Amino acid sequence: MNVEARLSAYYGLFFLSIGSVMPFAALWFDTLNLTSTFSGVIFAAPSIAIVLFTIAIGGWADRLSDWRTAIIACNWVVFLMSSWFLFRTGAWDVLVVWSLAGLFTFASSPIMDAAALNLTKKRDSDYARVRAVGSVGFIVGVLLAGAFFDYFGYQWFVAVLLVGVVARIGSAHALPRFRADVQATLDKSLNNTDYPTQDGEHGPCLRQRSGVFTGTNNFMQPGMLLVITGAALINASHSFVNIFAVLHWTQSGISTNMASVLWSIGVMAEVTLMWGFRNVAGRFSSRKCLVFASIVGAVRWILTGTDPGLVQLCLLQCLHAITFGLTFLATVNFIAQRVHEDNAAQAQSFSATILTLFMGIAAWLSGWLYSLLAGQSYWVMAVMAVVGGVCVMLSFASSLDDSANLA
Repeated sequence: MNVEARLSAYYGLFFLSIGSVMPFAALWFDTLNLTSTFSGVIFAAPSIAIVLFTIAIGGWADRLSDWRTAIIACNWVVFLMSSWFLFRTGAWDVLVVWSLAGLFTFASSPIMDAAALNLTKKRDSDYARVRAVGSVGFIVGVLLAGAFFDYFGYQWFVAVLLVGVVARIGSAHALPRFRADVQATLDKSLNNTDYPTQDGEHGPCLRQRSGVFTGTNNFMQPGMLLVITGAALINASHSFVNIFAVLHWTQSGISTNMASVLWSIGVMAEVTLMWGFRNVAGRFSSRKCLVFASIVGAVRWILTGTDPGLVQLCLLQCLHAITFGLTFLATVNFIAQRVHEDNAAQAQSFSATILTLFMGIAAWLSGWLYSLLAGQSYWVMAVMAVVGGVCVMLSFASSLDDSANLA
């Protein structure tokens, strides 16, 4: 199995495991007699741990001989933490375990993104297509789990969760050694010729030692924080649909199977965007893509908040390609263009931490909103998407270089 296939397999199984539990977690919490407000707290709680520790975990990953070690370790920790649910599922048990398992699940994701971006760039392969396999895995996870839970019930939720984590542990062990493969590719292709350094001058590509917060220095540039904050707000506007969409749809009379299909439509649209991303990305900068995503996001949430019919919901779910897929790709590429590879995991972790901070706030807000407004909570998400677009637009007044496109 070649390098790209192993990367794709990991992304596929990682997101399959996420898709098989995340859309249905609120329904599982409901069977445990947890209120929607407390469910919102549970979904928001991992954000506290993520904000405190993810940047440090990314820095630790950069200092290891290879990112693969960190990815494997994070997945094993998630398995050990989640196994507690086999013994206890009280409210506080769920809160603590969900928070800690969420921390290490989330912490492994930007490390993997940094490693895969770096390796595919050096091998001149297409990261977006590799990452698209993850979205396909998510679709498979949602559809299989939706049918499974519809037939067997949510008492099997923990078993589905653990099986998914075991699958991604196996695929993590099959990952290539990222830095070894990168170095081999460089040695073969460059034959000891000069390579651009971080400063753009030519010379030998020497490894830099990462400090605890070395990878975050680039974010102090004018406009950088505005862009990352804007992307975080656009991303956070998905919190309500991520947490309460399936619960709201099923309470509105839509079956669990059909709710799974609705989820899958959005992710299939995302896959389509990612698969063709490289062919069109050279025309637009990351910031322009983010502004467009915020506009589409506002339209999507306003219309979804009107409780549309099934056909209209299917069409609105297709906008997920822009509101999430384009936001994700624009953000990770925006960072990858501006950070040296030796600090890539920490830099992606810093960005992901900001995204998760806003997602956590929005998750807590979603739990409170759902108890008050039900489906009309989407309108608050529309405001969030608009504010995110405004932040990105304000960054155009800075001296931030925007000459590099996404390709």
